Amino acid sequence: MASEEPTTPPAPAAPGRKRRRKGKEKPILGEGDNAEDGDDGAGRVAEIEGLTRAGCRALGLGDTRGALGCFRRAVGLSLRTPTPRLRRDCAFRLGAAYVEAGKPRKGLKFLLKSQPSDGERPEGLRFDVAAAHEGLRDFPEDLRGSGGAAPRAGSSAVMGCCYLGMREPDRAARCFLEAARGYAGIHRPEAAAVALSRASGSMLQSGRFGAAEVAGILAQCRALCDSIPDPTLQGKLYNDIGLGYSQLRIFPLAAESFERALTACRGAPGCSGEAAVLQNLGAARNALRRFNAALAPHRRAAALHGAAGNRRAQGQCFGNLAYAFSQLGEHEAAAENYLHALQAFRDSGDVHGQCKACEGLGAARFHLGDPQRAVGHYQEALRLLSRCQGTPRADGERIVTELTRTLQLQLCLRPTPALDLVPLQFCSPLPHISGTQLRGRTVSFQDAVRGGGEAAQGDPPRGSAPKLRHPPALPPSIPAVIALRAAPEPPRSTRAGPGGRGGCTVLSQLCSLL
Repeated sequence: MASEEPTTPPAPAAPGRKRRRKGKEKPILGEGDNAEDGDDGAGRVAEIEGLTRAGCRALGLGDTRGALGCFRRAVGLSLRTPTPRLRRDCAFRLGAAYVEAGKPRKGLKFLLKSQPSDGERPEGLRFDVAAAHEGLRDFPEDLRGSGGAAPRAGSSAVMGCCYLGMREPDRAARCFLEAARGYAGIHRPEAAAVALSRASGSMLQSGRFGAAEVAGILAQCRALCDSIPDPTLQGKLYNDIGLGYSQLRIFPLAAESFERALTACRGAPGCSGEAAVLQNLGAARNALRRFNAALAPHRRAAALHGAAGNRRAQGQCFGNLAYAFSQLGEHEAAAENYLHALQAFRDSGDVHGQCKACEGLGAARFHLGDPQRAVGHYQEALRLLSRCQGTPRADGERIVTELTRTLQLQLCLRPTPALDLVPLQFCSPLPHISGTQLRGRTVSFQDAVRGGGEAAQGDPPRGSAPKLRHPPALPPSIPAVIALRAAPEPPRSTRAGPGGRGGCTVLSQLCSLL
């Protein structure tokens, strides 16, 4: 029988000395079930407001430690209040303070707590989980965690995603650029390319960067894409590059990027992004006025979207195809495809798309010598436009002008020249195969490009190129908050002026004719 060795009890800790583990923080007061109820609700709210002001002042002075202390106490007090909005706002401020302190992962924990629960009306400070999740997508898993190969670069990437969720794209862009430099330093071109892609998108969204600066980042990302062995990731990045060049109106490089994205998608087994890449490629060729070359991508994209049951995207493809036919003088084919687009938009409930399709039908019927039917289509376009929110006033004025000229022809008041068909902006870009849309984030750099940007020769006149936007993709693994388009569509660069419905003056126009 083995003899048992006596065990010596651990030595007691020295009195008056308490050892704290490094990095271990005190729990927030109020998180436990036995938290004591102190002052009444009104006094507690007043104390929270005072702590919030003190924390904001500390952040302004660069005292992140003091700010964290104030916001942590505010969170603890808010947990003993019955107001969900107050608790969410306090969690948002504490998470933002952690991000400012260089602790993005801990900050993300509290930022996620600031989300409203299911069925609760979103109010107060909100964190856009979808935007943050979109930013983190495609980064290699081993570079995300704190124990990865490049913890500093990974922290910069997570911090950039936090800033995206906090709707600060300019600061997000700087974080992604720092992450790209870190990944390049450890010879990880795929992670560096993803970071550069996120940086360029954030720069376009913020509107605070010059066109030449954004084009330079896109060129760096483009140079890294050739060395990426994964064709799926390569296709996504080439598509993002093409979208960036499209927003800068550098359409030759945009079309070339979409062609490379198409090649990569076709070489990736199970790639589901071919339809959207084809749609983008066709739209870019439309913008370059290469209409004959655009017909095949439009047709193929419409067929693939139809097979997938995506009627809205299919309607956009039909609209792009109809516009190409109209510019080639084939107005009968244009009218047929505008009809297909109109039905697809009706099936998907897209009122703005229906308005554009009706306007295109009116122009096609005018060129076919049928002014009576053209008038009906224009009137329907005006009716639909009145139901659209936030549309530019110029849209309504343009349709009224087209209707007026058509009525003049119909009534034989005087001969009129042929109408110039206004290009319709139907286009949806490549959805990220696994991710979420950065809703509404489009910025126009037309003025910047004209002021010295790398605009291509022979660019079509302003307004002739379809706008490319990020389309919806698969839902994220965490619940999304519809806060932006809100972002933008980060804030949208195009705002509706007074009387934005555009159709309010049509009666006076018609009365003047009759």
